[in-house]
Amino acid sequence: MPSRLTALPWRSLARWALLGVIAAAAVFLSGWTWRTSGRLERLGARTVIESTVLLVREKIDRVEAMVINADNNVLHLVDPDDLTTLSTRWPFLAERVSPTVRSVLVVDDAGHVLRAVTRGDDPRDRFATLFSQRIHSELRLSEQPPGGHSHWHGYVEGEAVLVSFLTRRHVGQRFHVVLETDLEYVRREVFPTLFDDPAARARFNVTDEANHVVYGRALSGAGEFLVSMRFPTTLYKWRMAVAPRQAPALEAGARSRRWTEAGSAGLSLAVILVGVVFLALVARQEERLNGLKSEFIATVSHELKTPLALIRMFGEMLASDRVSSGAKRKQYLDTIVRESERLTGLIENLLDFARLEGGKASYEFVEADLAELTRRAVEAFRVRIVQDRPTLRTDIAPSTTPTRLDERAVQLLLFNLLDNAFKYAADGDEVIVRVAESDGRLTLEVEDRGPGIDPDDGRRIFERFFRGRSAQGSKARGTGIGLSLVKHIARAHGGEVTVRGARPRGAIFAVTIPIRAEA
Repeated sequence: MPSRLTALPWRSLARWALLGVIAAAAVFLSGWTWRTSGRLERLGARTVIESTVLLVREKIDRVEAMVINADNNVLHLVDPDDLTTLSTRWPFLAERVSPTVRSVLVVDDAGHVLRAVTRGDDPRDRFATLFSQRIHSELRLSEQPPGGHSHWHGYVEGEAVLVSFLTRRHVGQRFHVVLETDLEYVRREVFPTLFDDPAARARFNVTDEANHVVYGRALSGAGEFLVSMRFPTTLYKWRMAVAPRQAPALEAGARSRRWTEAGSAGLSLAVILVGVVFLALVARQEERLNGLKSEFIATVSHELKTPLALIRMFGEMLASDRVSSGAKRKQYLDTIVRESERLTGLIENLLDFARLEGGKASYEFVEADLAELTRRAVEAFRVRIVQDRPTLRTDIAPSTTPTRLDERAVQLLLFNLLDNAFKYAADGDEVIVRVAESDGRLTLEVEDRGPGIDPDDGRRIFERFFRGRSAQGSKARGTGIGLSLVKHIARAHGGEVTVRGARPRGAIFAVTIPIRAEA
């Protein structure tokens, strides 16, 4: 026994440690699943974004290449020895070699215009005046090294301006070729050619520093799949933004996936944790039942040992003829009979409980009068009452409507209730048995004046092996199966058993059975 008692805590600790490991593994698995799914989602998003970045760079490079190539074509037409050729050659070639250039100036370091040429309907001196008044100071031409090709992008009087300028030296003199880019032509002809492709898998727009749309439409709903990049050399005040056409669906799908994966991970974790908690509760319940069964075996052993010891002792005294008088002989014989009946009742309870646990309990229902059956059972129980026991009183209706009953089971039910009442009642107390009929139901009550039932034990008092606090504090012993048999028998008859407090003290056990006609 000591080794078994010592092993129990270690077994319990091992069980709880195992449950803790399972819970930790569940948390780890859920976290790993969440991180892995998030990593895969980020990898997919990164792939889409990287392909979009390549597309943006390709489009920006094409715009800048078109502008710079047009600039270079004009610069090749400038003859430092004869600037007048620029006015005669470039306007005829402009549409073909430099469609993005609107005006050309040749100026010195001081900003004095040496030659001005404008294509289209613009006044000849429009760009020259604009350059002298607003743009020259921004370019710092005197600081530019010869051969340097640069660009200036800004706003003049609220209008976007792009200027390209090249510094050259000829016969010891520095001069600068300044080109005005036709941004209206870029918006009207260049951007649509690059972006307005119905088969394209992306949407484009161009915005300024204030995020105002210069070309295209606002790209909403793209979320993290929107890629925006500044023009590096020419239109550096503008940004080009690209979003896959399916970006809103990808963004919504990403959000949906995040919630779905979070819900799946959370649900999996919850299921595992519920399973762990359930296993813990089952293990705890099993441990409690094992303890109750151990107590039940010890109690039954004591309950069997006591009447057997008395029967054997008085039987040996009678057999050896060591009885001083006839009165003593009768007392010994009464004790043997009483203990035999007690032993018989205990064994019947154990056998009925074994059949109930094994699912083999069967009932033989016949039409019977509960009042008459109760009277016979009470008389049969009276033989077990001695003079110093509580008084047994009855309040039974003369007769009740016959209903389907198992007579032996009802007698066992009543015996268990009376045993329970007499076990905890004090000398001089009264135990009352009542039978009444009302509203198509029969009620059998057993009232005692014992210690009563603790309110916290009211719901569990009919569980197998359970003994309430008042029973544990009493010297009276019991197996803890009597009231569970009462409950089973009551339910087998379609009824219920309840318990309530009595006044001034004690408890009232009530069994209610519906009246049922013969099938």
